[in-house]
Amino acid sequence: MDSIKKLREITHSSIALCKKALEETGGDIEKAILKLKKSSEALAEKKIGRSTGSGVVEAYIHGNKKVGVLLELRCETDFVARTDKFQSLAHDIALHIAGMKPIYISQDKVPEDAKKEAESIFKEEAHRQAQGKINLSEKILEGKMNAHFKDNSL
Repeated sequence: MDSIKKLREITHSSIALCKKALEETGGDIEKAILKLKKSSEALAEKKIGRSTGSGVVEAYIHGNKKVGVLLELRCETDFVARTDKFQSLAHDIALHIAGMKPIYISQDKVPEDAKKEAESIFKEEAHRQAQGKINLSEKILEGKMNAHFKDNSL
């Protein structure tokens, strides 16, 4: 029982899964952890193809009426979508998005003209920091561009 409890604390798996893993590995906790990890990965792969047909739409408007977020958070079942925890999660995500104020949805969705504009701004800066070394200048420019669009993307 102590081994099951310890394995459960480490992996956060169900008691039944911990018991089964320990039985299959002869009580070896390290092997049981690996077994649970592999079974969790297999379970996650099975869920990849599932559709998320339910969910909630959460709207957040800041008190000054200048910042707003409309978020759609999807899940597999209506049962999950109706829970307080799921709805609270949607609200919390919306608050974080509002606080972050992202300009772009993701880094790969940044328009080319925005990339060119940022490049022209950061190019001079990178050149000054590299003190004329072209190789270093290009690396600095790439780092600045990545950091900028990472900070401004959801």
